[in-house]
Amino acid sequence: MTTNNNTTYKLSKSLHGHSKDVRSVCVLSDGRIVTGSRDHSIRVWDPLNSYSNIELHGHSHFVGTVVSLPPSLLLAERALASGGNDKVICVWEKSAFPRDSSNNNNNNNNNNNNNNNNNNNNNNNNNNNNNNNSGKKSNEGGAPSLMLLGHNDSVSTLGVTNDGLIISGSWDKTIKVWENGECLATLSGHEASIWSVIGLQNGNIVSASADKTIKIWEQNGKGHYSVIKTLRKHKDCVRGLAVIPDLGFASCSNDGTVFIWTIDGELVQELSGHSSFVYAVINIPNFGFASVGEDRTLRIWRDGENVQTLTHPSGVWDLAYSPNGDIVTGCADGVGYVWTRNEKRFATQEEVQQYQDNLAAQTIMSDNVGDIKMNELQDVNEALVVDGTKDGELKVVKNGKVAEAHQWSASEGKWIKIGEVVDANAASRNSSKGVLNGREYDYIFDVDVGDGVMYKIGYDLTENPYTVAQDFILKNDLGQEFLDQVAQFIIKNSGQDTMTFEATPNQGDPLTGSSRYIPGSANNNNNNNNSSPSDSFTVPSRYIPGGSNNNNNNNNNNNNNNNNNNNNNNNNRDFNIKPTSLIPQATYTLFEQANSESLLVKALEFNQQLSSNPDTKSVSLDEDEQEISLLKGILATLKETSRYHSSSFSDNQYKVIFKMLTWPADKVYTILDVIRVMVLHPGASKTFESMVIENRASSRYNLIVILFKLVQESTIMNNQMLTLKIFANMFRHEPLRTLLTQRLFSNPQILESIKSIYQKLTPNSNKSYSTALSTFLLNISVYSQYNQINTEIVNKYVECMSLVITTETDPDLIMRCVCGLGTILMTYKEYRPSSSICTAIKNSISKVTFSDKFTDSVNLLSKLL
Repeated sequence: MTTNNNTTYKLSKSLHGHSKDVRSVCVLSDGRIVTGSRDHSIRVWDPLNSYSNIELHGHSHFVGTVVSLPPSLLLAERALASGGNDKVICVWEKSAFPRDSSNNNNNNNNNNNNNNNNNNNNNNNNNNNNNNNSGKKSNEGGAPSLMLLGHNDSVSTLGVTNDGLIISGSWDKTIKVWENGECLATLSGHEASIWSVIGLQNGNIVSASADKTIKIWEQNGKGHYSVIKTLRKHKDCVRGLAVIPDLGFASCSNDGTVFIWTIDGELVQELSGHSSFVYAVINIPNFGFASVGEDRTLRIWRDGENVQTLTHPSGVWDLAYSPNGDIVTGCADGVGYVWTRNEKRFATQEEVQQYQDNLAAQTIMSDNVGDIKMNELQDVNEALVVDGTKDGELKVVKNGKVAEAHQWSASEGKWIKIGEVVDANAASRNSSKGVLNGREYDYIFDVDVGDGVMYKIGYDLTENPYTVAQDFILKNDLGQEFLDQVAQFIIKNSGQDTMTFEATPNQGDPLTGSSRYIPGSANNNNNNNNSSPSDSFTVPSRYIPGGSNNNNNNNNNNNNNNNNNNNNNNNNRDFNIKPTSLIPQATYTLFEQANSESLLVKALEFNQQLSSNPDTKSVSLDEDEQEISLLKGILATLKETSRYHSSSFSDNQYKVIFKMLTWPADKVYTILDVIRVMVLHPGASKTFESMVIENRASSRYNLIVILFKLVQESTIMNNQMLTLKIFANMFRHEPLRTLLTQRLFSNPQILESIKSIYQKLTPNSNKSYSTALSTFLLNISVYSQYNQINTEIVNKYVECMSLVITTETDPDLIMRCVCGLGTILMTYKEYRPSSSICTAIKNSISKVTFSDKFTDSVNLLSKLL
């Protein structure tokens, strides 16, 4: 069976380079491909230059959305905008990712000619998946020309109006329209996170939300929009939208459907075929539509039919249409894939085979393909003799003792193995070797580093124990001093005592998280030695960093740009001091890693002890009331971080939380660790806020009252440490951030109590507590740039920071404090600590050996003092 290649997409290129999920893709007008990733980076790939790529860094968290932009009055060369979980929108000009001069010919003339060269290089560029085998090695790009600040939560989607204005949507439930760097309008009306926004040809805006609705907004004069229609046909979160010229738009949803609408919001077609969430949809001009989703597929639709199904190695987050007719997909395996109908751009047979081998190696849970009974399956040699009836048809067969899933490829005229099917229930129970977070390991170890919490760590014999240990301590916010201890534990318990391992694996930035990048870091040194970034917090909606054409104007205004407009000429400090990559800190640092399995084990153990004691039985979880099941449900929800936008907790689950908060002091830390993660959930943050407001006169369901009592009165350091981590995480969402800071800044005695507790510790004796304290203080400094803090609180803050800096000896921990204190002093330039504090801090940091990448920030703090 054969099909016409003009209507059939085939693999053209695999774009390897990102280290985590490719969450977003777009194609620029010049044909270059843009991918945004959970690894915090953006890459711009050039099909005309063997898919060489330029790496861009402007975000300090996941890059969840990218969009191609037309030029504007302010930025004539603007080409791209990106949005991330750091709440920031970056606008990029072409100068940030210049094209190789040898390839600056007309894009349309060269697109096809380039493919012959591309194929000649395939053998060199695609043999090793672990290398950057998509073309030439990536180069570091420039800085964003504009940063748009205004959203209170993750920027989840970006679009463009018909007249070139940027549209943004956020988990904060709002849509914003931006003109030349300023927020022109804020659109409110959705009841949950915004997942997609587009601009229609008639000037209207369309938005899709986790509240299961689509809204059409009509412009009523500049900066004024109103809802003219709300569409409620989808049965679950609406994830993606796409403009269909001369008709209207398309939408896709977690309900597995794709809907086609007229420009007025009339439903004209429903496309069904996906077996799970559909994340994105695009229009293919003069052909049909394409959609991608959690079921690992790219599906091509024509005349209402699913005419082609292209399975990926993992779930597919996004897709984009190229001017040359190709489709680009972004996959959860960290790879971008290019698909083409032009035979001149087809991948080599070797590349195709490598891709199919990767597909075949995947594991598919049985609940994704239906009930599987091995004794009823056909043998592979018999079942695959018969051709499939349509493209994408799925068949599960028996190959020896293994069940395999095969998919019919009409274009290839054959069955392609897409993975091995395993019993979903058996997989979850499997413990012969060990399964952790869905991956099988040679060993699963329980690790206790002395802070009262058991951690789990997976290890394969092929791995370097020191590399595994390094990843483990970074993920769990543990101190660097645990590296050798954890590595030696792995070596001993895996029976490798007689072997020698390299003990210096590549380490991430212990201050900010594994590979987090702050805009303006050392990677840009070659370009920015003579530029000074302007103050990103002086104008609520926009920031023009170093590298912008407006640099000179911004630098001239530095003295006047601080939010605190007191006169700055009364001190001896130099107020033209240039910021560094770490000072001021622009984003909150959080403790995000969850230890669900070990927490549950410990909670159940404590609960058994409580229930067996008549004096404490009343506070134990009652299985007859399903309270243990409710706790398990909380932990299961918290593990699914990608579903936070749509998941929630029941009233009874909140009751379990507050019941466990009444446990004895030596056991309450288990629920404190659950709350540490729970406050990062946007819905939980809002609910906790409501409960505080409703229970201001009572502490029963008032989380703020309970926690502040703990942090001021508890004598158990684990409880103190976890409470401070909860406080640090409360800065993530506005509801709890507001309640926390109102209580904290209305009573200076709270910081004094925290300082007093720290003073009682033996110096350097509790790294976990010190890390929690310094991170909490660091987040206060970030908050202070957006909100005025009174002088008395600033005094208490500086005293706490000074105490930690002059007590601790660990360079990385001290560096957090250096960044926090430096941020405060940069923000409140009229404030000056006492001479004794300044001297003590300078003396302490002069005795510490810092990494070279921190030197400029340490020197900056010395100047500020």
